[in-house]
Amino acid sequence: MEQNDYVTAIDIGTTKIAAIVGKVTPNGRVVIEGLHCTHSRGVRRGLVENVEDTADSIKNCLGELYKKLDLRQEKVVVGIAGRHISGMQSSAKTIRTNPRTVISEKEVGELKKQMYSIALSPGQKILQVITQDYIIDGEPVQKAAGCTGNVLIGNYYIVISDAAAIERIRMCINRCGLTLDNVILEPIASADAVLTSEEKEAGTILLDIGGGTSDLVIYYKNIVRATVVLPCGGELITEDIRDAYRISRQMAERIKCDYGSCLEDCCSENVIIPYYKDTARQEIGHINKKNLAGVIRDRMEQIIEAVNHIICESGFEDKISSIVITGGGSLMEHLIPLFLLRTGLSARIGYPRVQRVIDNNSPKLSPIMATSVGLMMNGYVGSGGKIGRLADKWPTLGKVGDKIQKFAEKYFDEKADPHRLY
Repeated sequence: MEQNDYVTAIDIGTTKIAAIVGKVTPNGRVVIEGLHCTHSRGVRRGLVENVEDTADSIKNCLGELYKKLDLRQEKVVVGIAGRHISGMQSSAKTIRTNPRTVISEKEVGELKKQMYSIALSPGQKILQVITQDYIIDGEPVQKAAGCTGNVLIGNYYIVISDAAAIERIRMCINRCGLTLDNVILEPIASADAVLTSEEKEAGTILLDIGGGTSDLVIYYKNIVRATVVLPCGGELITEDIRDAYRISRQMAERIKCDYGSCLEDCCSENVIIPYYKDTARQEIGHINKKNLAGVIRDRMEQIIEAVNHIICESGFEDKISSIVITGGGSLMEHLIPLFLLRTGLSARIGYPRVQRVIDNNSPKLSPIMATSVGLMMNGYVGSGGKIGRLADKWPTLGKVGDKIQKFAEKYFDEKADPHRLY
């Protein structure tokens, strides 16, 4: 394998570390050379808390993957998400010396560079500058290069991160003997991996239900209208089961994954789930699957209720036609019927759109790998891939983004009982 042809992407999640090696071919096909997942330690709600524990988890994951592929790459791409991510609208203006000449790509690039010099609060760092549109002599245009005019204004959305969060990620990667090549916003990476261009155009919500958080992106007319992080994910469902039946967390997680359902009406009362005291499988009780579904449904309906409120707050309530659910939480049995029932939107599970997976002969990857695939796609083209730079094609975050994020944080107030909405 020519190592320079591939990109290694790492999804540092609350419950798992997922690493993937792949590339995007010139015709847009996604080829996965190999992938591997391990248990995550040292991460809480998507943020690295313990650098050493997280670094060990990453090292174990990459070690297994690189050994299997007989590969060693020096640079990796990593995703970032969490409540520390914020955004702001900003503009840059330039008066051209010769308005009759054509605006060049260099001029457009210099205009965008101005955004990286804006003043931020202490401890903040610009993660990404996303172009919205341009105004040339008072007329809005989507593409400035190639046009003529006197006054050029660029409108941008600036994604801002906690600098310490990025630095902790960098420390983890460096402890593995690697270099952090790029940090990419995870929600948009997931969307790139699972949504079609038609869905982005028609009006779609992507909901990535992870272990510690759930990331939400609203698309309409191929533009990101809002991104929100809900501080609620699959871990809270596991804790609900643990508390309801007074069993260990490990047992609750196993029962959730093996028997979990979101709708009692779809479960038979005759299905009885045993649970055990220890690895010797000494049975100490049993759970009725229908009752278990009630516990899970309560938590999942809280997430759906938050999604419905966010749709209303976004101002695109009458524009959204469907919802695509991905991430590990999307694998819950009867999840789609519950979303259909509670949102009134058409719904589907979001699988990464991969044409070829070399190491398992299956083109249908699990939704658990959606973020990893999206990171790899963006990392490949960002490093000079042949299908253009996705970063330049990313639609902008709407002005309602900050408002909705604040609403979501209030909705899931962490200062209160984390198992309750209010």
